Amino acid sequence: MAEELNDCYQDLFMKVIELQGRYSSPMIAGSMMAQALRIYKTTLNDEEFKSMMEAIAESESEIKPYDSPTLQ
Repeated sequence: MAEELNDCYQDLFMKVIELQGRYSSPMIAGSMMAQALRIYKTTLNDEEFKSMMEAIAESESEIKPYDSPTLQ
């Protein structure tokens, strides 16, 4: 499962790099966030969705920026 998760992450990362040739990074990030929230809202029940949103908000201080100048 961890390998599959890493593969998915890497595939999405490569897609982001590709999209940066056409769109701004904030536009891409906002679109990805909107899609992610829709997936969560579709697949989780109301309690699970609320818990996921709280977990996301609580992890704010743990989020680190990319070191690579590729993402702008």
